[in-house]
Amino acid sequence: MIRFFSLIPRRPDIDRQRFHDHWRHPHGTLGRQIPGMLTYVQAHQFDTDRLGPGQDEYDGVAMPSFDSPKAAAALVDEPLFVDNIRPDEPLFQDLPRVIFFITEEEVIVSRPPIGARAGVDRQWDVLERPTSIHLLQFVHRDGNLDWAGADDAELGLRIGALRHAVNRPSAEVHGDEPPFLGARQLWWPTLTAFQDGVDADRAAFEELLARAGHAVTMLAVSERFLR
Repeated sequence: MIRFFSLIPRRPDIDRQRFHDHWRHPHGTLGRQIPGMLTYVQAHQFDTDRLGPGQDEYDGVAMPSFDSPKAAAALVDEPLFVDNIRPDEPLFQDLPRVIFFITEEEVIVSRPPIGARAGVDRQWDVLERPTSIHLLQFVHRDGNLDWAGADDAELGLRIGALRHAVNRPSAEVHGDEPPFLGARQLWWPTLTAFQDGVDADRAAFEELLARAGHAVTMLAVSERFLR
């Protein structure tokens, strides 16, 4: 699956609440109508004491998915985007700082293995939930080339994440000049589940995130607009 990330900072004169609400509606209501998207999720960043400075560099991440890199790259030329979405963006986004990142997504844990967590955790499916707690990490180009390791899945399970994916740049779109080396995504059903999972194994949490080196890491409430 192809995942399109749009890292969005808010306009400096717009407060946080107004940014998030405008993004939800009208922007999100318009955006979910764009043809060709398989899914559309908005990740709304919020601060947490489990992460350090820089977690609020971006106020949110738009995450549509597509069936091909070509379809993802064509998003910005889609007439509905050109006519309705693009004119709305300057009303709440700091456009010069927006970053587009088109990736190939690999889900390394779709749900916990049998016996690894409570049985009810295996019933939780992010695709069936309107909201989730979502940790996103984007590895800068001067970060660690080996940011993804063989035991990533194990470390994610140790901190209670119910789903775990890694994303690598689409060479077809970015060639040799991607904006990031890659991205990591982890999901929890609730904020309490995230906090309890991290606090139960802080060493695993820090080891997993430190692998990236120089990176942007944020926690968000992800809201699903299109399955």
